[in-house]
Amino acid sequence: MRSTLEKILSLEELTERLTEEREQGRRIVHCHGVFDLLHPGHIHHLKSARKLGDLLVVTVTPDPFVNKGPGRPIFRQELRVETLSTLEYVDYVALNLWPTAVETIRRLKPHIYVKGKEYANAARDVTGKISEEAGAVEEVGGRIVFTDGETFSSSHLINRFFSPYPPATDTFLREFRKIHSADDVIENLKRLSALRVMVVGEAIIDEYCYCNPLGKSPKETIVATRFLQEERFAGGALATANHLANFCERVTLVTPFGQDPRDIDFVRSKMHPGVDLRTLTTDNRPTVIKRRYVEPAFMTKMFEIQYLDDRPMSAELEEAAVSIFEERAAQTDLIVVNDFGHGFLTERLRRWLAGSGKFLAVNAQTNSANHGFNPVTKYERADYVCIDEPELHLASGTRYRETHHLAMDLKRKMKAHYLTVSRGPEGCVVLNNRPEAARVPVMSTRVIDRTGAGDALFAVTSPCVYREFDPVLLGFIGNCVGALAVETVCNREPIRAANLFKFISALLK
Repeated sequence: MRSTLEKILSLEELTERLTEEREQGRRIVHCHGVFDLLHPGHIHHLKSARKLGDLLVVTVTPDPFVNKGPGRPIFRQELRVETLSTLEYVDYVALNLWPTAVETIRRLKPHIYVKGKEYANAARDVTGKISEEAGAVEEVGGRIVFTDGETFSSSHLINRFFSPYPPATDTFLREFRKIHSADDVIENLKRLSALRVMVVGEAIIDEYCYCNPLGKSPKETIVATRFLQEERFAGGALATANHLANFCERVTLVTPFGQDPRDIDFVRSKMHPGVDLRTLTTDNRPTVIKRRYVEPAFMTKMFEIQYLDDRPMSAELEEAAVSIFEERAAQTDLIVVNDFGHGFLTERLRRWLAGSGKFLAVNAQTNSANHGFNPVTKYERADYVCIDEPELHLASGTRYRETHHLAMDLKRKMKAHYLTVSRGPEGCVVLNNRPEAARVPVMSTRVIDRTGAGDALFAVTSPCVYREFDPVLLGFIGNCVGALAVETVCNREPIRAANLFKFISALLK
């Protein structure tokens, strides 16, 4: 019998070992999963799999790719691998290198690939990956088998006994589960796919210049830093369009750029293929670029430089924008406006958007370049308003009044059907025409970077409001999106539907 250390191999070592085993005529069985909380269901699954061949190999999803909700995985990858290696019917264990098992199957070439019975119906797999894995098994000449037996859920056990949440969130989720199942929530989100969306707003290229602080310069009152590397992201309205394209099949983005063609080339390389990019080229002003100097260990932002000209656009550009609006309006169900206050959305364009007769969702942001000059009240009306708590106070001109009352007043003033106020670690407040606001606690447990999280929440909740989701459901979805967004560096990746579905499924088990 192999020792624990002999069983744990790198994926490269396992590939070589299985080549030898296959040459000796041994039948290879492969299981793959997270195995975060090893429970009786896992034990039965692995024992059943071992009976199907001569060798059982298990590959484990690495920590960065475990998209099962906050605080997951409970146990780090090294512990999960080691625990599996102690089971007598497991012959080899390796840590996977990719988010799914597809490439691993191609390398290991198992005779049999085994999954639990919950994957037997591919239509119920929220990630859609089981079909890809089955295809990879067929490619290498193997077959897929689904084990029977009682199904246990790691997520259910973790939610019950190892919840990473404070009591308020646990209480909310217990009550929410009584009304909404994961399948119901996911089906509601899938209904968004047929919607046609036009996104309007400033394109922003976010740049992170990663550097290590060295200390104060001896001769100057500055902190010297050592450059490490740079990373660029498609931010602002670009990010909003990318998020939406993961939920709605037809997304048009109307946005201005400067005259440097390299900016547009970069953005096109970062855009979801479902986004129809309609650009307006501005004279004598750059594409908005925000460069932040970041210490990478803790993602601490030390300094920021903004490249922008925030004077109002020319009359010629206004005319060009209105022409695009009018052309696309007949093919649009809802208009989503990201107003960063950098000069694109002039008074004329705001009037056109408010008077278009189309469902209008507006997020008007306060930032260091426009503080106090870009309240959402510059719009005559909106069907949906989504802002954060400081922006609510600025728009209302009141510092200390209670959030709920300010939100009610703003909702009436804007003639909005829904209004969402994001409150950071306090979650969000959602109002519609009901007398009581829905207060939904935060769903995040780890914050890597908050940049872009508000845009993600706004993007995904806007079509949900168009479909008239219940305010509590809307707040829940918005806070799930926010939780995924703050675990992502800036806008490195959009909110993908499959990842959101997995997150919701894990929370509601």
